[in-house]
Amino acid sequence: MLIGLGVVVSACSPPQEQPSDVKVDTATSFRAAPASQVVSSTSAAPAPLPGVIECVGAPEFEPESLALACADDDDRLVDITWDTWTPEKATGTAVRETTERGRTERTRDVEVELSEPVRSPQGLVFTRVTVDDEEIIL
Repeated sequence: MLIGLGVVVSACSPPQEQPSDVKVDTATSFRAAPASQVVSSTSAAPAPLPGVIECVGAPEFEPESLALACADDDDRLVDITWDTWTPEKATGTAVRETTERGRTERTRDVEVELSEPVRSPQGLVFTRVTVDDEEIIL
């Protein structure tokens, strides 16, 4: 067994290898970047911003309109002006258009809030829509 181990170890050493105390300096010179260009490894990356999915499809960021009734499109927000869009929530104002029996009513300056982001197969998305403090079930 010792002979087999000796053969394995000798096979790992290159032939004609000569041990030496002399070392050859092959390193190149190194100059550090100025401190203003150094990125701290402790700095946190910005949190990803959630999007909102209008009925189906890919998440959108700060859409100008948003359907509140996907089945028949009779309740929607249009002309949305977003005031904030953060990792926790998005807030803004809009015009709410509701259609009943062919007649459309427009309510201006409704308050819109998107909240409760979750990770989905499409990425981070808001799951809760509130209009004038009323939760909208999509």
